[in-house]
Amino acid sequence: MSEARTNDALSAPEMAVTSRGPSLLQIAIVVAILGAGVLVTALTSNVTQVSEPGIRLVDGRPYLVEQVGDWKGGPLEGLTKDELKILPPDTQGARRVYKDKEGHEVYCSVVLEGKDVTSIHRPELCLTGQGWVLEKPHVEQIPTPAASTGLLPVSRLNASRNVRMDDGRTGIARSIFLYWFVGKDRVTASHPQRIFLTTMDRVFRNRNARWAYILIHVPMVADAPAGGSSNAQKDTMQVVTKFVQDIYPTLALN
Repeated sequence: MSEARTNDALSAPEMAVTSRGPSLLQIAIVVAILGAGVLVTALTSNVTQVSEPGIRLVDGRPYLVEQVGDWKGGPLEGLTKDELKILPPDTQGARRVYKDKEGHEVYCSVVLEGKDVTSIHRPELCLTGQGWVLEKPHVEQIPTPAASTGLLPVSRLNASRNVRMDDGRTGIARSIFLYWFVGKDRVTASHPQRIFLTTMDRVFRNRNARWAYILIHVPMVADAPAGGSSNAQKDTMQVVTKFVQDIYPTLALN
């Protein structure tokens, strides 16, 4: 027994000697990250300039035309009271609900930021808060001559949520959301890329890129008897693609 205790007592110091803390390289990496964060914060905290917006304005505000192609727009609305409470005061917005002759309905919204970069955020945050269950986003390239490359990149979100029907039963509503960001001479479907470009502008140009965020929501058309949901998605994308091709030239700057 005494010999076993002696061995245990001897092994404890040996284990203490072999345990190590962070290496110098790990410490250096952490310090570099913290230093970079402090530097970026210092360089971007007092930006004095705001770039021109990348979309057309009417009377200095974003605007959605009433008629475009086969689409007839409803009343033009701005930001809601709830949005005005939480967004920076110089944030501007416009929205309309459009319908075509075949009864398709499309919701279109434009939010234009001012000096404060918090005017715009990832739409996934709002949509999940509204009860939507989102599939993994992916980028679609929509052909349109109004885009500088002939293709407009948009992020696509397939979404669904439970809804209460008129008869009291619970059903599932399915929709497709498309969104993209427009800055001065730049368009991106990526929120991280927008943040990166914004940071570069603030650090190296002392200016805030005045981004516009365009969101389009279209309820999914009824499932075709033979095609199921995949066919419904295809038909819905054809509808929303045509709308984007019609509306984008009215928003883009030549």
